[in-house]
Amino acid sequence: MKTLLLAACLLPVSATVWAKPCPQTGNEAPLALHKSWILQGWERKPGDPPFVFAQKMRRYYDLASPQGVFYDNFAPGQTQLFHNAGLYGANWEALQNNARSIAHALTGGHDQIAGSKVASTTLGFVGKLHRQDDEIIAFDGRSQLGWVCQKGHWKIRHEMNYAWLVKPEAIASYLN
Repeated sequence: MKTLLLAACLLPVSATVWAKPCPQTGNEAPLALHKSWILQGWERKPGDPPFVFAQKMRRYYDLASPQGVFYDNFAPGQTQLFHNAGLYGANWEALQNNARSIAHALTGGHDQIAGSKVASTTLGFVGKLHRQDDEIIAFDGRSQLGWVCQKGHWKIRHEMNYAWLVKPEAIASYLN
């Protein structure tokens, strides 16, 4: 009986102690993931398969528990604020799939604050969206992501993105 009681008391402690930690450095650290998220996740090249958020971006979001706060002033449609990562991501699918290409480059302001369970990252970026109708939309932006450590992997829980239109030549040096 004492052994059972001791085991029951230690179970919550052991789960915490033996939980797989999330990386603080390297390719799976929050800032590296943030860079990958913008430079690979949101990119589109001619001939790419259809963009399906739940497939392409599952590395970055917990779509099984999608609650959070996701804001982007550049989001297509009437809503810029979402509380569900899956709905937020699906909102971008038409824009992505109606683009011939989307290219991004990093600018400045990159930083990471990371603890064992949560992290925050920030970065600056520029982008150029080439629509199917040949319209070019160039923009400059800033992104801040809040990350949660889940089973040894960082997942985005909070997102604050802000972008503004610029002339394509204003960002050409970044994208060449």
